Amino acid sequence: MKKIQNYFFSGILIVAPLGLSVYVAWIVVGLADRIFRPFVPLEQLGIPSEIPGVGLIVAFLFFTILGAIAGSFFGKFYHKVVDGILSRIPGLNSIYSTVKQIIDTFATTQSNAFKEVVLIEYPHKDIYALAFLTSETKGEIATKKKIKMINVFMPSTPNPTTGFLMFVPLSKCIRLSMSVDQAIKYIISAGLVTPTAPAIKKTIIKKKTSPKKLAKK
Repeated sequence: MKKIQNYFFSGILIVAPLGLSVYVAWIVVGLADRIFRPFVPLEQLGIPSEIPGVGLIVAFLFFTILGAIAGSFFGKFYHKVVDGILSRIPGLNSIYSTVKQIIDTFATTQSNAFKEVVLIEYPHKDIYALAFLTSETKGEIATKKKIKMINVFMPSTPNPTTGFLMFVPLSKCIRLSMSVDQAIKYIISAGLVTPTAPAIKKTIIKKKTSPKKLAKK
């Protein structure tokens, strides 16, 4: 009986990721259809309006065009005006600034603002936390300490957009081979989604055999 129970739960674990993925995808398609389908005169074009996914295609085209416009002078001017208006509305300004902060954080992550993942001792000896190396410590802090230090951002769980800026001696940091994306998933999941060993090994091999290092040799 116990073996049958184990088989049953194993079957659920196998089907659950696929089922949830399909369910979420279906919700997204349905939501996009409800929002964007009214803007497309399908019946006038002789296309049945019941076809699912039309709204998603329209949404893709809309956001792609909007992104292209955002890079222009008009887009920057519009963005500046919207920021100025929303930041002055009580109540809405805090929601807008929070959402904008979250989006900006993930955008800077994708643009390699976080150079690599490091392990630091925090909050005390023999207790470790993941952090992102941002840059070398310079200015007054570096002058006062007179040792080589780095700036690291230690994100909190499960919201990596909040955390602490720390100035850590380089000798106290342990460099890791996992990517920034892997570390973010690790943090958001509270340690449940662990970077796989093969992925880490590939990263190590790439670093060891990079053209720059070979040229130095």
